[in-house]
Amino acid sequence: MAMSTFIIGDLHGYHEKYIHLLREASLCDRDLNWTGGQNHLWLIDDFFDRGVSGLQCVDMTINLQDQAKSAGGYVQSLLGNHELMILCAYRFGNEKNSEGTKVVDTWLNWGGIAQDLENFTPEHASWIEALPAMARVRQALLLHADSTLYINFGTTIETVNTAFHALMANRELLPWELALSAFAEHMAFSELEMTGKQRARQILGLYGGDVLIHGHTPIPYARRTDPTSVTGPWIYCDDTCINVDGGIYMGGPGFVYELPD
Repeated sequence: MAMSTFIIGDLHGYHEKYIHLLREASLCDRDLNWTGGQNHLWLIDDFFDRGVSGLQCVDMTINLQDQAKSAGGYVQSLLGNHELMILCAYRFGNEKNSEGTKVVDTWLNWGGIAQDLENFTPEHASWIEALPAMARVRQALLLHADSTLYINFGTTIETVNTAFHALMANRELLPWELALSAFAEHMAFSELEMTGKQRARQILGLYGGDVLIHGHTPIPYARRTDPTSVTGPWIYCDDTCINVDGGIYMGGPGFVYELPD
């Protein structure tokens, strides 16, 4: 049987919708066990914040990773800015940032869910710290954000991932603040048509691939459309960019994108 690669965008703590998407794609059964065989699943990430079940989404993903590996399949996630946010809150807590605000309070203002942080463990931290910021799957470049921030961290996939791993091992707050500030960029490839195309070509030229797949900016926000109508990816920028953030936290049903051969 041919192997397929499936991609799911930003979940933001919506565990029940995550379950529904996995079952719809025949990747798990009613007992939440992996049924995807040798297929691959990538999460574009942002498990946390806004929805109340971020940790449940992570725990289920970790469980599916182990089961998929045993079946010859593969489950992996990218590092999203909201993973970096909760890890920052976990690491620095009541320490004050450069604006004089407690790190944990800043995270709560970003949509953090207190219960997620209360139940956050060293094992969750270690799992996040090992996530890649970028990956290439066949001719598709996967990254969480529609942003040029990755260039600040290196000019190859390997150097970008190494730089993010070094950041997450850093016990000084300022580099975290700078990285999270850079993550605030959205729509780098779509806000201005010609500039966006140039930026997309630059990213693909540096890191390789024919198409760039991202989340981060909800499709309903980017396209000014009803979230409930978003049931598939937004392909734009002369078919070189694919947005898979269906706006689940905005009320969208979400979707599973199957990467074409």
